[in-house]
Amino acid sequence: MAFNPMALLQIKEKAEGFNSRHPKLAMFFKDAGSRIDTGAVLELSVTTPDGNKIRTNFRVCEEDKEFLAMLTSLAGQNKQ
Repeated sequence: MAFNPMALLQIKEKAEGFNSRHPKLAMFFKDAGSRIDTGAVLELSVTTPDGNKIRTNFRVCEEDKEFLAMLTSLAGQNKQ
């Protein structure tokens, strides 16, 4: 997989805009991230404007925890 620095810059800009529009989400992830351990259940849901809802969940395994830690590390590096 080729690394595209311009794509990373675009992602960073979009993430900054997203975080400024939705500051509670970043606070939630910061708090929840410290609580995610092997065996925890993560649940995601989406409610459409007309009220339809889809939802999924999964139990965190050790590999998932490692992957989430990598993403957290990348997010921290991009704040510098």
